[in-house]
Amino acid sequence: MQDNVIDGLVTAAAHPVTVQVINQGPGILGNVVTAAITAGAAIAAVMLTHRFTLRRERAAAEDKLARERYFISTELVFRLERFAQECADVVNDEGEDDGKGSLRTTASVEAFSVNDIAGDWRVLPDRIQYRIRELTVLIPEANQHISVVRDWDYPPEWPLTFRERRYQYSRLGMRAILLAKRLRKLNHMPSSRLDANSDWSAQHVLWKQWRKERKFRARMAREDAV
Repeated sequence: MQDNVIDGLVTAAAHPVTVQVINQGPGILGNVVTAAITAGAAIAAVMLTHRFTLRRERAAAEDKLARERYFISTELVFRLERFAQECADVVNDEGEDDGKGSLRTTASVEAFSVNDIAGDWRVLPDRIQYRIRELTVLIPEANQHISVVRDWDYPPEWPLTFRERRYQYSRLGMRAILLAKRLRKLNHMPSSRLDANSDWSAQHVLWKQWRKERKFRARMAREDAV
C-alpha cells in the first residue's frame, strides 16, 4: 500500500500543471490573487449598483405617494373647511321672523359627501380616513337630535331648537376643522384663515359655542343628579 501512495505522489508531481506551479509558483499566485481581486471588485460593483437602483426606486415610490396624498388631501381640505364655515354660520344663526310670528333659520349646511373626491384614499392614514367617513354618519345623527328637540320645543321662538342646533353644528364643525388641520400638517400645506386668531374666524366661533354648551350641559347634569 505504501508503494501505491509513493507512485501516486510521483505521478502527481510529474503532471504538467503541477510542474508549472512548481516552476512559476510566485507568478501563478499573483495571477490568482489578481483574479480574486477583480472578481471581488466586480461583485462589489454589482451590489453597489443594485443598492443605488433600490434607493432610486424607493425615492421615486415615496415621491409618487407624496404627490398622490397631496392631491386627494387638497380636495378633502377644502371640502372640510367649507363645511366647517357653514357650521359656523349655523352657530351664528339667531333666526328671523318668517312673517307669521315665528322664527325661521337663516343659515343652512349643504349636504356633505366625499364620495366624489378623486384620488386614492389608501395613501391617507387609516385614522384620518375613518374620521372623515364618520362625518357622513354623524351629520344625520345630529339632525335627528335637533328634530327630537323641536318636537317638544316652544314656538314661536324655538329657543331649545336653536340651542341644540348651535351645539350639534359646533361639534361637527370642530371635527371638520381638526381633520383639515391634520391634513394640512401631513402635507406641509400653509395654514387656513379659518383657524386665524380672531373673533370672526370659524374655529373661534365653533370652539366658543362648543365650550359654552358643554359647560351648560355639565351643570344641568350635576343639578339633575342632586
